[in-house]
This record gives sequence, structure tokens and C-alpha cells, in this order.
Amino acid sequence: MKQPTQFPPPPPPMTQQNFVQYMQMLEERQRVTLEQQNRFFQELLQQNRVERPENQGVTLSDFQNTKPISFAYAPEPMDAEDWLMDTERKLNTVGCNDRRRESNVPESIVELKRREFESLEQKDNAIMTYVREFSKLSRYAVEEVNTEDKKKKRFLRGLSPQFKVQLRMMRATEFQELVDAAITLEDDFKQLQEEKRKKAKYEPKRYINNKPNMSLSFKPRYNNNNNKNNNSNYY
Repeated sequence: MKQPTQFPPPPPPMTQQNFVQYMQMLEERQRVTLEQQNRFFQELLQQNRVERPENQGVTLSDFQNTKPISFAYAPEPMDAEDWLMDTERKLNTVGCNDRRRESNVPESIVELKRREFESLEQKDNAIMTYVREFSKLSRYAVEEVNTEDKKKKRFLRGLSPQFKVQLRMMRATEFQELVDAAITLEDDFKQLQEEKRKKAKYEPKRYINNKPNMSLSFKPRYNNNNNKNNNSNYY
């Protein structure tokens, strides 16, 4: 007869003290891993500086070898900031300066994105969606946003009319101040619409009675049936 498989007894439940020690161990392991990664990039950077002449270009393969993280959208600003810092570090690792970065973007793409920026409008999108597109495309039209005044005017020009009029009266001094005011104004507008919706939901509906009032309708002066009966009495 086959003996049943023997399983080891389950581990005892983790106490609060053991849990704290376990978390500390994980944090220490992450710290060591991060230090090793930073040390590796520093050594790679030093090696690049020694082996690569100053006037030699940087290839796309050089950058891809660093395994950069792809990025499209992040709901939290800090996620985008972390990605940007990681990408900047890897670009510096392969020795790619600002001049070389710009040369890697085709002129046709720059012109296409510049035209997209010129025609950018908020339309039915949320303010934050418009802000993200504005920030992304404005990098291809630096001459149109190289001052706070230019950036504010271009931002206002693409806003929906319901926000544009009130924000023009505000006269913000900085672009970020204008963006914050637009977000606040949109939030107030949404709250107002929600209050109207709730009020309309609970208000009694008024029905219009289109039926004619019989008491006011025309009545004949004489009854034809009575007239016939009266006339028959003469015979």
C-alpha cells in the first residue's frame, strides 16, 4: 500500500516583530541592489569616457544597451519624474549630450509636431489632458514658448471658450499659475453642473395639460331633439 505523502507542518504565524525584521531585510536588500546598480553605471561611464573619443557620435545601439524604460503616460507626476531621471542618467552613461540628442530627431518629425502644436486645442478634453499635450508638443516649438508671456498666450488660445474668458481676466503672471487656475476653474464648473443635475433630479416635474376644458367649450343654444319633439305636437 502506498504511503501518503508527508508534508512539512505549516510555518508559525508571523509576529509583528518578525514582520518588521522582514521589511527591514527587504529594504536593506533593495539598498544594496541600488548601490550595485549605481556603481555599475559609474564604471560604465568611466569606461565610455576612456574608450570613446570626444568627437565620436553615439549610436542608438549604445543607448538601447542600457535597457531604457519605455514611457507613454503616468497618472502620478513623480512617476514621470522617476522615468526622466532614469533616462537622463542612461543618456549620460553613453555620453550623449544635448547637441547629439537633438541631432537624433529627424527634421520632418520636428516640423510635424510643431504643426500639431500650432493647431492644438482643448475642445472637449479635460484640462489635464490639454496640459499634457501642450507640454509634450511645445518642445518642438521652442520659439513659441520661450517666454512666460508667449507660453501663457498660446495656452489660453487653445482653451475652451467657457474657461478662456474668465482666465483672461485673471491676468496670471506665471504659466504654472495659469494652469493651476484653469484646473481649479474646471473643478468648480464640474461641481456646479453636478449640483444642477441633483437639483433637477429631486424637483417635481411640471406637466402641461393640453386637453381642452369642457366647461369653456361651446354649447348650442337650442337642443335639436327637443325642437323635433315640440314640432311633432302640432300634428
